[in-house]
Amino acid sequence: MKIKSKIVLMFFCTIAGTAIVVLLFNRSENIIHYANTFIRRFPQHVAQEKYKADLGYNSYYFAGSSNGKIYLGNSTAPLQVMELDTALTNRKTYKIIPNNKKLPFHTPMVKVFENNFYMFEGNVPYIFKGNIHDWNAKLVLSTGKYFSHLEPIDQDNVAVRFIDQKTGKSILGTTSLNHRLENHSEELLQSQIDGIFDVDGSLHFDNNNNRIVYVYRYRNQYIVAHRNLKLDYRGNTIDTISKVQIKVTEVKSRNINTFSNPPLIVNKMSAVSDNLLYVNSTISGQYERDQLWKEASIIDVYDLRDQSYKSSFPIYKIGKSSMSSFIVVNRKLYAIIDDKMVCYKLLNHLTTRATLKNDN
Repeated sequence: MKIKSKIVLMFFCTIAGTAIVVLLFNRSENIIHYANTFIRRFPQHVAQEKYKADLGYNSYYFAGSSNGKIYLGNSTAPLQVMELDTALTNRKTYKIIPNNKKLPFHTPMVKVFENNFYMFEGNVPYIFKGNIHDWNAKLVLSTGKYFSHLEPIDQDNVAVRFIDQKTGKSILGTTSLNHRLENHSEELLQSQIDGIFDVDGSLHFDNNNNRIVYVYRYRNQYIVAHRNLKLDYRGNTIDTISKVQIKVTEVKSRNINTFSNPPLIVNKMSAVSDNLLYVNSTISGQYERDQLWKEASIIDVYDLRDQSYKSSFPIYKIGKSSMSSFIVVNRKLYAIIDDKMVCYKLLNHLTTRATLKNDN
């Protein structure tokens, strides 16, 4: 064979080989992103630990973030709020001062949104609102439906998970604090068993894209809706648990329902930031080491624009303690692990900023 012919043959072989590799890569990308084969992708160094702080107690939870500060509520001191800078080096403690102290304060929760904070207890129900510059809380709602979740939408409106007083079932809705108007949708949450335990989950509001996001706890689904409660779409996490695997029994002596067996938790915790959904999954995928699951909590990341799975990364235990809650703020993940808070810097490819078309 002449040299010229060999060169031509090698050239075409190279082109063909490259084409095959590209084809196989694109096929594998499509399978991993959309076909739900439940194979996780673990790129190296997705989350790099940057800062760590000792909180002193393990009773803190994330209340929110604002103006470069992280705010923590305290379940054992419910009127107390801790403020930390994003490097976790400086902290301040504030006390909420409610203007009405006659209401029962059993287990109030705190949420911080921009310059405002909200203190609420859905089984009373009541909502206080105030400014983070003085932490004086004004009672703005003390009637209406009971609720179990609250997430601020803007200064005067909140997304809530109501409890229907007749059936006890959960429904998603919104409340206007200025006009004390309630709106709800009975179609967003879809029941598979009882409409109570089976629709449990985490409620978020993606302020950048003006969307309500709800992540089911016991199945591989999340909901994205407009603030007017119109469904945008229903997305799926990468695991295969599409049906709730729980059994509920009635305790007649106490007139309550409860789990008859420990439920299978699918999506334990979640957070939304910059059009990305971060889900702490408890379901292991193919080819994953058992040791990894003993040492860490796994975070799966989804793009809310196209419902695709992007990648996963571990958040390692401190001693024997796993992550109890987390938020994502400005390309950093903050996790509470026992009485510590740890800050992780996320790689840029996870935090591409994009915006959905806003509602009018």
